[in-house]
Formats: sequence, structure tokens, C-alpha cells
Amino acid sequence: MDKRIHYLDWLRLLAVFLGLVFHAGRPFDTWPWIIKGPELGWLTYFNEALTTVRLPLLFFVSGAATVFALRKASAKTYSLDRFKRLIIPLSMGVLLIVPPQQYIRRLALDSNEPQHFSGIYTQFLTGPWWGDARFPLGFLRTEHLWFLLYLFIFSLLALPVFLYLRSPRGLAILARLEHWLQAAPWRVWLLVVGPTLTGILLPLGLNSHPGLAEDLANLGFYFQLFVLGFALYLWPGLLSPIFKQRRAFLLVGLGLVLLKAYLYTTVLHRSLLVSSELLPYHELYWSIRDLAALSLIFAVLAYAQKLLNRPSAFLNKARHWVYPFYIWHQTVIVVLGYFVLKLGWPAPWLYGLLLLSSLLVTVALSELVQHSALSRFLFGVHRKAEPKPVRQPSRA
Repeated sequence: MDKRIHYLDWLRLLAVFLGLVFHAGRPFDTWPWIIKGPELGWLTYFNEALTTVRLPLLFFVSGAATVFALRKASAKTYSLDRFKRLIIPLSMGVLLIVPPQQYIRRLALDSNEPQHFSGIYTQFLTGPWWGDARFPLGFLRTEHLWFLLYLFIFSLLALPVFLYLRSPRGLAILARLEHWLQAAPWRVWLLVVGPTLTGILLPLGLNSHPGLAEDLANLGFYFQLFVLGFALYLWPGLLSPIFKQRRAFLLVGLGLVLLKAYLYTTVLHRSLLVSSELLPYHELYWSIRDLAALSLIFAVLAYAQKLLNRPSAFLNKARHWVYPFYIWHQTVIVVLGYFVLKLGWPAPWLYGLLLLSSLLVTVALSELVQHSALSRFLFGVHRKAEPKPVRQPSRA
């Protein structure tokens, strides 16, 4: 597969944009976060729905993009590329981009809180940020950049699977799978149910460790999405039965997302997920989430392929923003949000201002990254050199 798939670029942009929308709403929902303002009741419902699909979509599209990253690369070259694209931005981020979030977190605390800090940022860096660590590098936090770390781990763990799938034997298996799905189109729903069943079965033996059960259910599902994205785009014939059922996937996905959001904002409480005595609620939550996420991902793929698979000047520029946008966005929201919340406006106005201002600033910073080879390297941006225009000889 050598031709660029433009709609995948659009979906990567959509996934990171949804991350900004989600985090811009966090100061106004009912869940604890770094900074909190006046509550907007509907935002909790909206964020519960949004969190169902934004990270699953990001992991799935990352798996699909790996087809191109691994296309002509050896295992060593691919691993080195993943290190440069993920670990270097992660390292830079936890040292330079994340600390302002930690500073704002402590600045926003009530003055009676032991962790409250009131000095300037440089005093925070040389004081609490550096001095509070109980062990070497204990002050480092990944915050939202955990995605880069797990994507790197997934990339290495899945590498033997990817190498096998692209071998003649692996491609033969994918070809047989395509034939099996084409023979009975309903079978494509097994691609939705399979990862969901795995997510249900993994935590069953860990009912006394709900936190570990939740982590396994989450990471196992994300890993399967990563591998599934690779397999489907390594053998694009597998996408045909998915595209043909786009309306059914859309209806099922939307229905389940709305049901999940309603259940866990109105009927049940999220605290049930951390109770070892209530594992059935945990299983119900992740089952609905997994079914809804995969159904919506397949629907979004199908409609994007139909409507967005064309080049554009904006897309050619914006696709290079993805890594910087993801790395910058939460810090921008936290810093701007600290000052926005002080305005004392009605909550809807504060939310609108924070969403718009953080979008504009994050886009500006992402574009700024493009103008230096060093910043592109630190933010994991890979850009091929633009061909120099051929200078026409002047006529006498």
C-alpha cells in the first residue's frame, strides 16, 4: 500500500482535536481534575460519551499508520524510528511541557492545603518540583503524555505480530479471513465482539484488585485496537465488509455511547468501578465501552473513506501538527484555564472562551514547531524535505 490514505490523516486530526475538546471541558464537569471551575452538568454527560471513543480511535489509527512506518523498514530501523518519534518527545514533554501543569495544580490549591505553592514558576522548579522527590526522578509526571509511552511499548510488543502478518504466510491468513468475511457479511461483527469478550474475561480473576482489573481491561483493549488497525490496513480487502455496514455500525455505536453516558452519569456512579464487591458493574461499563468504541470506529472509518479521502492544502499542513498538538494541548488548557476561571463569568462563557483560546494557542504552537529542525526532532515530527523549485534560466 503506497498511496497515501487522506482520510486516515483526517481521523488522526480528529482524534487529537477530540482530546482538546475533552480536556477543555474537564474544569467544568463533576470529576476531579487539575483545575476546577463552576460546573456545567451536561459536560459530564458529554465527556462520558466522548471518552468512549477518542482514545480507542487514536490507538486504532496509530496501528493503521504503522503499516506505512513498517512498510520498507527492518525491525531495527522501525524500533529506532519509534524511539525517535515517541520516547524523545515523551522525555522532552515530561521535562518541559508537563511541569507547568504541576505548578498550576499547586498554585490553584487553597492556601490552607499543605501542597499549596504561591511562588513564581522558577521558584517552583528549583523548589517543590525538584526538591519534593523522595527518589531519583520522582518529580517527573507523564500526565497526558502516557499515551506516547504506551504506544511505544505496544509498538515493540506487537512487532513480532506485525512482521508475521506481512510475511507470505501472514498475508495468506488475512486473505482467507477476507474471503470468510465476504462469504457472510454478518461475521464482521465478530471483529467488534472479540476484543470486548477479551476485556470481560481478563479481570474476572482479579476481583480483589479492581485497579489492576481496570488497567488490564483498558490496556488489553487498546493493544487489540492497535493490532486490528494494522491488520485491516495491511490487507485493505478486510475493510470492504465494514464499509458496507457503516449505517448499522453508526446506529449501534451511537446508541451504546448514549446508554453508557446515561448509565454512568445518572443511574450509576463512577465510584462503583473501584469497588471490588461490585465487579459486575465494572464488567458492564467496559463491555458497553468496548462495543460502542469499535462500532463507532468502524462507522467513522466508513464515512470518512466515503467523504474525506481527498487531498487538501490544509490537510497537507495540518497533518504535521498531530504530535505537537497532542503534546501541547493539555498544558495550554491548564495554564489558560487558571486565568480564564478567574474572570467570574457564567460557566458556558468560560467554557467557550477556554475551548476557543486553547485551540488557537495550541494550533499556533504546533505550527511554530514546524519552523525549526530541533523543535521538529524534539516533538517527533518527521517531514520529508520539500523539493527545491527548479530555477528557470533567464532569457536574454
